[in-house]
Amino acid sequence: MGAAHRDDATAGQLAPPQPGPLQVLITTSELVVGENRFAFGLLKNDALLPAARVMVRIYDLREEPARLTAEAPAVYHRLETVEHGKHVHIHPDGTRHVHGETTDVQGVYVTHVRFARPGPWGVEVLAQQGDDPLDTARLTVQALGAAHTPSPGTPAPRSRNPVAGDVADLRTIDSSEPPDPRLHQHRIAEAIAQGKPQVIVFATPKYCTSRVCGPIVDVVRTLIPVYGDRVVFVHQEIWQAGTQKFAPTVEEWNLRSEPWIFVVDGAGIVRAKFEGLTTRREVEAAVRRVLAP
Repeated sequence: MGAAHRDDATAGQLAPPQPGPLQVLITTSELVVGENRFAFGLLKNDALLPAARVMVRIYDLREEPARLTAEAPAVYHRLETVEHGKHVHIHPDGTRHVHGETTDVQGVYVTHVRFARPGPWGVEVLAQQGDDPLDTARLTVQALGAAHTPSPGTPAPRSRNPVAGDVADLRTIDSSEPPDPRLHQHRIAEAIAQGKPQVIVFATPKYCTSRVCGPIVDVVRTLIPVYGDRVVFVHQEIWQAGTQKFAPTVEEWNLRSEPWIFVVDGAGIVRAKFEGLTTRREVEAAVRRVLAP
């Protein structure tokens, strides 16, 4: 489920889906007490279900029967970097490079859920597309007492991530095809010292094969032409080059899944974070809040 482990699956990969009724493919593994961004894909008959009408219900499982505590609609966010079932890269000069491999990932459902305590909670997802019958899926999630990763309002780790000037070949620190030098010009610690806001993406594009992992680095790239003169953009690979060890920066941020995007303000405080499949609209809204006077 996006967990950054190499033992049982490639980084970012979900277990193979099984044909049948509605299934929820959660892209948010870190759920905590309080409010959470809850993102997921929907799979029906081995096909991803786009743009359905979706309601999410949360149940307290300590009671018998389980008690409904909240419900909220989930909004479908379409990925702006997907065209005609292809991955699209945005190059520095604005040209668009379409990858050869196809993808059926077109977007992600997003809602916000709140958990009052740590432990197990029931989630019910109701989905209807057009005039089709209503489909329902139920699952159990675990809420942590506190986040593992840096939370909004807390200082960002002062990491000295590798940059383009440190390597002879950019491919040793960027598995994207092609690598983008614009994402490897700044160290996180130095940008904080200079008072520059940042968008930091942690991802391993080469190994991101899950159907709901998506082109996260591409999402970040689309923001550079608009905000690159005011915001530092950083891409950090999950693994050290040629090893199965986490990169030091990944360890410093205590990441246990991928991909992640963090938005950090000029004072070095985390203002937003997004796990899993994320859209430009979500990240751009956070960037605008950081830049607002």
